[in-house]
Order: sequence, then structure tokens, then C-alpha cells
Amino acid sequence: MGHLTPMLSIAEWRPKIPAHVERVQRVRRAERSARYEKAVELNRLGKPPQEIAKILGVTGRIIQRWLRADTFPDAKRRRRRPGSFEIYSPYVLSRWEAGGRNGLAIWRDIKEQGYDGSERTVYRYLETLKQAEVKASGERHRLHKFTANTAIWLFVRDPETLDEIEKQDLEMFCLASPELSQAYQLAQDFLVMVHKREGHRLDAWLKCVETSNLAELQTFASGVEKDKEAVRAGLSLSINNGMVEGHVTKLKLIKRQGYGRAGFPLLRKRVLHAA
Repeated sequence: MGHLTPMLSIAEWRPKIPAHVERVQRVRRAERSARYEKAVELNRLGKPPQEIAKILGVTGRIIQRWLRADTFPDAKRRRRRPGSFEIYSPYVLSRWEAGGRNGLAIWRDIKEQGYDGSERTVYRYLETLKQAEVKASGERHRLHKFTANTAIWLFVRDPETLDEIEKQDLEMFCLASPELSQAYQLAQDFLVMVHKREGHRLDAWLKCVETSNLAELQTFASGVEKDKEAVRAGLSLSINNGMVEGHVTKLKLIKRQGYGRAGFPLLRKRVLHAA
């Protein structure tokens, strides 16, 4: 994998949103986008806004706003105040990279420049940088021991079954690359759908994959799209053809064991006795 140098952009070193909150936000956005596309389709079919609102479970005002927009009206970001910390973050980051570790001194400097927030906010950002630096310098060498298959197995395991060392290794993978972190979240979200039979979330999950930059997962999602209703049924219904497939496998095994030894009468008896 080569030497890994910690590279943190301003967007990445801010205090992190908890993974479960970020996952919920991503899924909810995908669900809103799916409802918007459904509203546009129903409007094209001549349905009135109030009826569309009733079908989708939203207010008529929301439907009217969606239909006025040319694209999905995503949530607007809050406008930053002139005193917002992020305006001064390039300066703070440059101080950190130059070796500055005194949070109080950094707070005083940006306060003179117009920052009106508390020193506690500065400490929270610096703590994020400190933790990232410690992990990057002290533990990244552990990633070199992983083969591709071992790493994949770590990604698809239930997090509750991991021991402390495995949890640390997984955390280092996610820290090493934003793409790896995103792939892990999407893989775990799909496994939750499988285990909890949450087929109703399939469209939202596919939307998240579509908006990601993960070509491998997008290829998988394209395969799912080709037979989406069957996949949705498999993720929703408690019944399945597992028992039938088991019997078919057993019959094939008995047939192969009899190659060149006997004809159909013996094969029939062996199948009946094995039932």
C-alpha cells in the first residue's frame, strides 16, 4: 500500500458528525429525492398536487414547491456568519501545521481578526486534528499486513463481533481514505437491509450508491437495478427458495456420485432413500 501521509482538508478536520447520524441523513436525503421523482412522474400523468401529496404522505405546499423547481430542491446550507470559525480555519490549520499547539493563543489571534466564538470551539477543532495526527503517525503501519480478502472480510463483518484490535484496524481503514469509509458505510447499510428485511429502503440505498464515486459498488447496483423487484422481495419477505435449492444441490451430488456406475433405476432408489 506504500507510505501513507496524513492529508486533511479543512472540510475533513472539523469535528466529525457521528457515523450513525451521517448515515441517517444520507438515507433520508435519498428518500426525499425518490419522493420528488415520484411526484414529478405523477404530475406528468395529470394527478393534481393535493392527490400527489396524499399519495406521498407530504403536504400540498411541499409538492407545489417541488413542481416549481427544475431539479430536486436540496436542503439549503446555513449562511455562515462573518464571525464563523470556518472563515478562520485556513489560518488555524496553517498554525497547526507550523507546530502551533496552544489553543488559547490561537483563539486570541483569531479573536483579534474578528472571530466572536468561544475558545471551546477552537479546542474541539484542535482535538480533532490531534487525534487524527496520533492515529496517522502511530497506527497506519498496521494496514500493510492486510490482504485484499482479509480487508473485505473485515468490512462485511458485524461490528458487534469485532474484537478491540479488529475495531482499531477497521477505524484505520476508514481514516486512511474517505472512499474506504464511504464504501464501509454503504456495505454495512446493505447488510442491515438483508438481516432486518428492510427492502423498502432499497431505492434510497441505490440512490446513495449512484451519488457516490465508488465504481465497484455502482457496478453492483447496476446489476440490482436489472432485477430490482426480485431483490426487493428477497430483502422484504420471510419466505425464500433456500430449501428448494438445497434439495437441488443434494440431487446433483447423488447424480454425480453415480456417473458410470449404474442407470436410472439405482439413481431413483438412492434419491428416494435420501429424501
